[in-house]
Amino acid sequence: MLRPTKEEFQRWRGTGLAFFGTYLHPNPNPKLYKYTWQIWTPDSPLEGSEFFEQGPRYSTAKYREIERQMFNAGASGFVYNRQLPRLGIGKPFDLTHPRWANRVWAPAWEDDPDPECDGHK
Repeated sequence: MLRPTKEEFQRWRGTGLAFFGTYLHPNPNPKLYKYTWQIWTPDSPLEGSEFFEQGPRYSTAKYREIERQMFNAGASGFVYNRQLPRLGIGKPFDLTHPRWANRVWAPAWEDDPDPECDGHK
C-alpha cells in the first residue's frame, strides 16, 4: 500500500485514482458493513498518519460523487476505505467475542442517515 504522502505519490507516477482498501461486501447482505472512504491528493494539507486520523471521511454515496468529479477533471490521488461492521438487530456479530474488542462500529442500517448508493450506505 502506498502511504498518503507527496513522496509516495511521486514514486507512484500513475494517473487517476489508486485504490487501497476492501472491496464492497457483496450479496447476500451488503447491509452488514458500512464503508468509509478517504481520498488523498497531492494538494492535501495532511499526509501519512495525520491524514488517516484527521482527514475527511466520506460515505459511499459521497465518495462516488467525488470520484466522478475527479475522473471528469483528470485528477489523480489515492483512495482508502475502511470496512466497519454494523450494529443492529439480527447481525451475526458476537459483540462479546475478543475479535470485536476495541472495534469502531457503524450504526445499524436503519439508523444510518447516509443516502443509499448501489445497495450501500
